[in-house]
Amino acid sequence: MADKFEEREQAFEAKFKLDSEQKFKAQSRSNKLFGQWLGKKLGMSEAEWEAYGKELVITRMDALEREDLIKKVMKDIAARKANITEAEVRKEMDRFYATAIEQVAREQGKKS
Repeated sequence: MADKFEEREQAFEAKFKLDSEQKFKAQSRSNKLFGQWLGKKLGMSEAEWEAYGKELVITRMDALEREDLIKKVMKDIAARKANITEAEVRKEMDRFYATAIEQVAREQGKKS
């Protein structure tokens, strides 16, 4: 009986680890995609928006909170005097997160 309990506990731990890894990958990918989109909207060159996407991945890892990332990009938008609202930023972040979740899930399915 104890063996079954331990097996079940290990299965739950493995699933939690996998779910956490997928969430982290999706969040990182989402921030990169969002950064690239925003960089293009801000009139950056391809090299600049690629770098900006990577910068947002690092910013999000350091900040931990989505709101911190939103504050950062809103400052960037204001500095470039771009006409992009916070509502639009939030909408696009949500859209890219949904896209990233689908991509990561698809990739995970291919590995299984």
